[in-house]
Amino acid sequence: MRVAVIGAGPAGTAAAVFLKRYGVRVDLFEKDQVGGLIANAWRIENIPFIDPCPGEKIVEILQENLRKFSIEIIHEEVLEVRDRILRTKSFEREYDRIIVASGTVPKRIIDFEVCERVVYEFKHLPKGIDSLAIYGAGDAAFDGALKAIEQGVKNVHIFNKSRVIKALPRLVELVKCSPIIYHENEPMIEVKHERNLTVVTNKGSYCFDAILICIGRSPNVSFVIERTKNVHIVGDAAGGFRQMSIAVGQAVEACMRMVGER
Repeated sequence: MRVAVIGAGPAGTAAAVFLKRYGVRVDLFEKDQVGGLIANAWRIENIPFIDPCPGEKIVEILQENLRKFSIEIIHEEVLEVRDRILRTKSFEREYDRIIVASGTVPKRIIDFEVCERVVYEFKHLPKGIDSLAIYGAGDAAFDGALKAIEQGVKNVHIFNKSRVIKALPRLVELVKCSPIIYHENEPMIEVKHERNLTVVTNKGSYCFDAILICIGRSPNVSFVIERTKNVHIVGDAAGGFRQMSIAVGQAVEACMRMVGER
């Protein structure tokens, strides 16, 4: 049996390691870096058997497991999946099974993308910034603000378009006890690129070195053209609850079914 795994985040890495342990030939595809979105996290503390730690620590654990089981990463973007056929820019290949653990893509605001200092992931922020605007009111926004403060960003603002906060209460309390400035019911209306980035809201204008947009994400499955019983979509790519433990569990379950069918 030969299996393709798309994505080297927690779900994809778990799938690749599980299959390799059972002697299955695995090709692991990752266009960016190991870990996926987990690399952005300020703190992971919702997994009881892992001590609270930064997302970078989880990435190190994933990388170590890939090394331990001699799993090489194919650094190519998967452009198309049709049943058992996988296509990249360089080649087209047939597999017995394909596991799609490609995670999510950000909900974008095209009009705000005025320069490369407007990003959708913390890891893509430029180094050495002194001020940061974050747009959103979920876990990623509050977590990113705390991480920015920890890394020495002096001026951090969170802009919430409404009064509804969707972040964990613990993150909200930590932000309240920090120097972070929270703007409630203050949507961003416009972003201008001058010397700095100017954020225009319904209450005024502000200047920042960079902007992190965290207004939600959608499953990254647009490249799956034909889904059959041979294609298994797991983790964040499958939608539902975005939790690392759930993503890993779905990946392992899919692999157990494959191994059991051999």
